[in-house]
Amino acid sequence: MPLSTVLGAQSLVRPGVCTTATRPASPFEGQLIYDTTLSKVLVYNGTGWIIMSGKTNVERFTASGTFTPPAGVTYAIAYIRGGGGGIGASSGAGGTSSVAFAGGTVSATGGTNMTGAIGSGTDNKVAGVANSGQGAKAVDSGGSWTAMSQDGALITAGGAVTASVGITVTVANGGTAGTPNGAAGGTGYVYISYEV
Repeated sequence: MPLSTVLGAQSLVRPGVCTTATRPASPFEGQLIYDTTLSKVLVYNGTGWIIMSGKTNVERFTASGTFTPPAGVTYAIAYIRGGGGGIGASSGAGGTSSVAFAGGTVSATGGTNMTGAIGSGTDNKVAGVANSGQGAKAVDSGGSWTAMSQDGALITAGGAVTASVGITVTVANGGTAGTPNGAAGGTGYVYISYEV
């Protein structure tokens, strides 16, 4: 299944496009580029650019769990979304999603909540969609947003993994709905891609 099908067209992060001569001078680990000289997608592993040339697999986590890399896999890229913030008086912020790579844990923070009296009783409070990291929103009868909490942060990072050694994946809860008439934030998600 193509990555765009798994993540959806709105969630896919487009890699930078460059030539071999114009690659980024100060790349970060996990950075993706499309090299037009080579006509290949490359990932920076912290020490050099690696051509992504095998079969790309993506594992989707909608709840916390363990990712166990298959034989031959030494590097993975994680797309991590924190939980969205809740809305309404005494609502809660979204939680933090994370992946514990061998070199350290990478985290995406949750969205902040929107507290206080949100609109009138006729406003429609819209909860964040499950596993989207969306913050909750309030819409008035005319269809205009009157208030919204923050979406969870989206982090893309790569890291070294060891085949057959599980790494912890934490998927955050969305922020709690406030009272009265609040709405909860959407839970976060984690996608891990790797090549075999």
